[in-house]
Amino acid sequence: MNQNTDLSRRRLLRMMGATPMLPLGAGGVAALLAGCGGGNDTPTSTAATPAVTLASVSFGSMTAPTLAGAAAMATTSVGSTMTVNFSDSSKLDFKLSYQPFFITGDLVPNGSGGTILAGGYYDINNKPIVDTTVAGKERQFFSDSPDGTSLLTVPNANVAGVKGNTVFAVVQFEYTTWAQDGKTDMYGRLPSPIAVLTLDQDKTTGKLTLVKYHNVDTSSVNGLLITCGASLSPWGTHLSSEEYEPNAYLASTDAQFKAFSKNLYGDETKANPYNYGHLPEVTVKTDGTASIKKHYCLGRISHELVQVMPDNRTVIMGDDATNSGYFVFVADKEKDLSAGTLYVARVGAGFSLDPAATAAPLTWIKLGSATSDEIRSLAASLKPADIMDVKTTDPLDATYTKVTANGRVEWIKLKAGMEKAAAFLETHRYAALVGASMGFTKMEGTTVNIKDKIAYSALQNCEKSMVAGHALNVPDRPAARSPTKITAFSSREISASSSAAVPSSEYSWSSRFASSPGAQATIRAPILRAPLLAYGASVQVVRCFFR
Repeated sequence: MNQNTDLSRRRLLRMMGATPMLPLGAGGVAALLAGCGGGNDTPTSTAATPAVTLASVSFGSMTAPTLAGAAAMATTSVGSTMTVNFSDSSKLDFKLSYQPFFITGDLVPNGSGGTILAGGYYDINNKPIVDTTVAGKERQFFSDSPDGTSLLTVPNANVAGVKGNTVFAVVQFEYTTWAQDGKTDMYGRLPSPIAVLTLDQDKTTGKLTLVKYHNVDTSSVNGLLITCGASLSPWGTHLSSEEYEPNAYLASTDAQFKAFSKNLYGDETKANPYNYGHLPEVTVKTDGTASIKKHYCLGRISHELVQVMPDNRTVIMGDDATNSGYFVFVADKEKDLSAGTLYVARVGAGFSLDPAATAAPLTWIKLGSATSDEIRSLAASLKPADIMDVKTTDPLDATYTKVTANGRVEWIKLKAGMEKAAAFLETHRYAALVGASMGFTKMEGTTVNIKDKIAYSALQNCEKSMVAGHALNVPDRPAARSPTKITAFSSREISASSSAAVPSSEYSWSSRFASSPGAQATIRAPILRAPLLAYGASVQVVRCFFR
């Protein structure tokens, strides 16, 4: 290799190391320098040769772990590689690995000379919520389940202690499994925290170091409930989630929701179930703090890992529930989710695993248009019985309609003039009432391939409403209104394909979204403390093509 090539490679190394968020660690630097023939930048020849430039960076896949290696399924293991390709057809490979910033329950720097508990829980007044289940060992609750994370930069960021590039990570914590006594169930009983991490990226090696941990004040949005998957918006904000929206008709007797209210407000009855199940959005500030707002106009569903399309208006949403739907929101304005129109899909016959087969037709049912402010106002003023009557047994009354929603068979009757309130506060029930396809289970999230104009939505489990013969696997109701064409998001077809990790032979599909009774489900083992690392798995992927 000539010395001009060596020199170009060293310059590329510096360029890559200075690029915010590129995962290039000290080991990668050593490998690159070794490829350059050492650390001496002085060329021994001045012969004119074409400069070698960076051509591309690609990432190799890994085989998903199986029960044959159960330890790999229970830990954050990785076997993939990053390949740096150069213009002279040479390349360098780097094995990827996880390096935790902290373990939840650790004390980490708060940016002002003190420390803060990583993953710690706080009440509506930003006071620590204390675990008193072991006498004499009282301590603040902390999460064992860090989840959705967004890595981002902010122009003109200025945080004390940062010497290199300033990078931020917004991290949400879904739940904690048990109290410290090991037997008190805490799932869904604590308000979910969200933190902003300020990370100092070394300009030479690319290494990220935690400088500051900021706990976001969520009191202005009534706290957060079970924040699971998340995504980064095209305009650089963290789009959070609140999955498993509380059943407003049962909230007053629901032990889990009463405990949530008690831990948040100090009162079992104060939390309003209509304030949860929405889409929170976190905006990071230049000093490493953040503001938060909650959008009430994207439907009250089991939001998880939504994806904003390239138009900066259309949002395809994950809906992590049983008898869930395929929901799409189209904002009135670009980069502003505070107002818009909500739609739900109705899927025709022909759902197939064969990519070459004719795809199932997909149409959209318009549920309603609203602003976040007006739905928040309805949430504060309406009781569940003001919106619709709900029965769990057949009332033998023709004015009621039988529906399946949230894993339950119910009979509902909409109150006069309550269409908008039902569309945005009782979204699952209302979608089933107007004829949406509500046969999905645990649609964990969505991503998009902008180049190919294909959006992918992953389903974690194929069970219950997706299993032929199950009581929750029922045909769609007749559409109560004509399908609507979405101008910002015009869908052409929908099909299904199994992920690479799961043999397609394990599943059989029909237009009723039925899978074989033997379909496997992903099992997640509870742990007491968790490193700040992301995870994800899917067993089925819905592909949605759009113009």
